[in-house]
Amino acid sequence: MAGDDRLSALGDDLLRRILHFVPTKEAASTSALSRRWGSLWRSTGAVNLAVRIQHDTRHGYYHDYSAERRRLADEAFFSRRDAFVLAAKAALDAATGVITRLTFHMEAGRDESLIGMFLTRCSDRAVDVDVLGDVLSHPAARLVEELRVTAVDSNNCIYADQEMFKSIGAYSINSLPSSETLRVLDLTKCNSLTMPATAAFPRLATLRLRLCSIEPKDLQALLDAAPELTSVHLESVFLTVPQVSDGWHHQVGYFGHSTPKAEASDVVRLRCPAATMLELLCCGLEDQQRNECDGDRGTIEIDAPRLRSFIYKGIMRRFLLRSPAPDMGQVELHFLHDTNELRRDVLRNNDKETTRVLFWQFVQNFTSAKILKLKVNLKDIAVKGKARRIELLCSFPNVERLELEGMHDAASKTAAVAIANLLHCCAALRDLRLKLSTIPSDSCKGSIYKGEFLGRKDQLEYDKSVNRFTCRRSKAITSLDDGSGDKYDDVSDIPGLSGRSFTCLHKSMRRVALQFRLDKSCFGVRLIRFFADNAMVLEEMCLDTGNRRLSEHMNLNIEKWIAPSNAYLKSKNLAESSWEFTKIPRMTLDSAAGFANSTAGFTVLPLQRK
Repeated sequence: MAGDDRLSALGDDLLRRILHFVPTKEAASTSALSRRWGSLWRSTGAVNLAVRIQHDTRHGYYHDYSAERRRLADEAFFSRRDAFVLAAKAALDAATGVITRLTFHMEAGRDESLIGMFLTRCSDRAVDVDVLGDVLSHPAARLVEELRVTAVDSNNCIYADQEMFKSIGAYSINSLPSSETLRVLDLTKCNSLTMPATAAFPRLATLRLRLCSIEPKDLQALLDAAPELTSVHLESVFLTVPQVSDGWHHQVGYFGHSTPKAEASDVVRLRCPAATMLELLCCGLEDQQRNECDGDRGTIEIDAPRLRSFIYKGIMRRFLLRSPAPDMGQVELHFLHDTNELRRDVLRNNDKETTRVLFWQFVQNFTSAKILKLKVNLKDIAVKGKARRIELLCSFPNVERLELEGMHDAASKTAAVAIANLLHCCAALRDLRLKLSTIPSDSCKGSIYKGEFLGRKDQLEYDKSVNRFTCRRSKAITSLDDGSGDKYDDVSDIPGLSGRSFTCLHKSMRRVALQFRLDKSCFGVRLIRFFADNAMVLEEMCLDTGNRRLSEHMNLNIEKWIAPSNAYLKSKNLAESSWEFTKIPRMTLDSAAGFANSTAGFTVLPLQRK
């Protein structure tokens, strides 16, 4: 019933668990509900501080206002900041029991400098303050196990699909009084993380840095101080290099030495002895920015022998996994378009093979992986010629699932060559998922196009497809038609793929999923026919246009392609959104179990969305 108080019916422990994740200001307001609620928020074991940072004149041009108005606005700004600090300390004082979770969530508008101003400045501009340091040094925060500092402004999103190219940090952390108990450290927009040489983090298991700036030596010192650190997430981190008095900068690594740049290439080395999960997403190297004129993209070397999961998102560069990782389960590599025009021009003029070589050298580090996910421009990885394939290609004997999201030129043959290269490398492949596009990954349309318009358009296409499917005649279709009048019956072979033999197609591949748009090149359709003709143990084929226009694929005459001479195909409608073909042998089976083990389904349905 509408008047039922279901929350009050819950036990105190469950209510505390719910309030554990609620901002402290809102959690404290529940004390007005009843006497029972009065003390619950104090004993949740968490203090979650949240603030929206505003400045009365920053919505316009600050210097366009009079000096008096700017002074009054600054006083009001710092007064609100001081009130926040007092409220934070009061919340820590009010807590009963041990505080295990401490979070800061700060939101600012378009002016990203407000966060730094809020955390480090005061009305007397000659004096700096340390808001985070004051709160973290509170006695009640000395046993914190989970520390999260989130700083959000409207500029955060612009770094999503490019490597970090500058420092945008807003605060520094030079000590953590709770280091002995800390298990999770999650920081956003920290521009310095320098711990004392004697600092130790014996329980730290998860480290997450986002939009931060840090010197590799400071990051390595933190990694060395955390012997149980199993999960490391670095997203849009700018790895800086210190300047020395003679104007040279040095290569810094965990080997305990520094080398002038003139004598060695620019290398970032990190040792993560306990890490089982490592993410490097859009991380930029300061040396890479300085050396753009010689086309150098920098080098990353990782020593993580216990690694099981690795995710990389960035430009292709020299990468080395120094120690074997025999337990590697999943690898995700998303290679970005290099936005540095000068460096790209240098590479284009000096060596057209550089990107291709870097890719294959990069993936050679992960030959023990079981699941491999790639997002790449297919022309950048295609290797032609037997001698060149012998030189560059490597074997992935354990890969059972390969997910390839690739952009390709509809008029080029490089996509087929790239797919052939990967099939050759993955001899034990069981599950292949291809998502192909002719649209460059860095292209985009306006937010209005991406919003409700596309949603309505896709729904209309989906309804149309379902209607066509349910109304079509039961007999097998004898022509290939995408609904626009184009015919796809007589698709040609695929140069680079057709006529070649692949071990995985003969022995192991059970499932193929294809997502593509029908076009004049018929590349996607030709791939369907290629796998139907050559995958000898195939059990399932899933197709998707990417825009819910199922009718584009439903008319493909797959029955004719996959029907062997000693079997016949049975078509049936399992659901309005799926289409299955089941191959049934002509031989008589003695049991239902034998029948189940002998059938193979070919399914056409929308791929699951993430």
